[in-house]
Amino acid sequence: MINLLIKTGYPFVAFRYPHENEFINIVQNDKEVRSFHPEEMHDLSGFLLAPFDSRSSAAPLYIRHDLSYTWGPLSEGSGPVLLREPAAGEERLSVPGEEEYTGMIREVLRLIRSGRAEKVVLTRPEVVRLPEAFDYTAFFTTLHHRYPAAFIFLVFLPDQGIWAGATPEVLLDATGHYFETTALAGTLPLTREESVPDWSEKERHEQQIVTDYILEELQQAGFQPAAVSGPHTVIAGEMAHLETTIRIAVPRHREEIPRLIHALHPTPAICGYPQEAALAILRKTEGYDRQYYTGYLGPWNTRYPSRLYINLRSMHFLPGLRRAVLFAGGGITAASQPGKEWEETRLKMRTLLSVLEKMPNFTG
Repeated sequence: MINLLIKTGYPFVAFRYPHENEFINIVQNDKEVRSFHPEEMHDLSGFLLAPFDSRSSAAPLYIRHDLSYTWGPLSEGSGPVLLREPAAGEERLSVPGEEEYTGMIREVLRLIRSGRAEKVVLTRPEVVRLPEAFDYTAFFTTLHHRYPAAFIFLVFLPDQGIWAGATPEVLLDATGHYFETTALAGTLPLTREESVPDWSEKERHEQQIVTDYILEELQQAGFQPAAVSGPHTVIAGEMAHLETTIRIAVPRHREEIPRLIHALHPTPAICGYPQEAALAILRKTEGYDRQYYTGYLGPWNTRYPSRLYINLRSMHFLPGLRRAVLFAGGGITAASQPGKEWEETRLKMRTLLSVLEKMPNFTG
């Protein structure tokens, strides 16, 4: 199903809401993917994809809702998609190893301890090699089975490749009598014996920073939180997180929604705190353009529930190439230890690497 759509070359997205068994495809009937300005959101109908940083080379895009239909895990697909080796110059991404990345962490720690910021969310990319024939339908179906509590997605952008993942974090749920957002922060690996991890003061403090920031930003933007619930533990694959749910009264006018999203994104969970100071450090330190990683995405004003998610636990399949880029990061605070932060990114990359490893002929 997905393989066949990729071969047609038309922009589309396949997604599945958390705890559902129904897959949804939204397809555009022409091949030009259009950009949008956040102020236009209330007039759009389709699937939105926005970058992390307003200075990114990646523009906010939307796949128009021209055609949509549902399918399921048992649907038959066409044969795999053939990929090629990159030509000289097509692979330009600089990938830091452990020594370089922990050096970045130490520099961020120096800036934090000097008072420049309280928290900085540092991330890194990692490139993996794909087999010559890759079955995206099987990949998506495996994501579904492995991560039932996540929002899973696969976004095909002609000439730009494919973004896919299994994200646990809601940015804005605009479907009920109240809008909802979540403050998700604090991460620990789960052992087989644990159902709820023993959260340390570091993780609880990290989560509280995110919650306090979101509440403050909402109030400053004129949105009064109606209820706050949490924090509680949520499980995403082999990882556990602390989450607080925040309810917001539905804006009187839909034209206010872009202002609401601007107040929510990016949060300290994906950027840091204070926001401008953390962004300045990231732009100087990370050494790459995140593009849509840690941006937001989701269906909007379609026949399906309007929910935007943070683009986490995701990867970028480079267009037509036997290469894909995995991403992961972690919140750096004064108490962070570089070695442990490196291991956390390795563990987070396992979310998608463990799925890739189930694909035929994948060697990494």
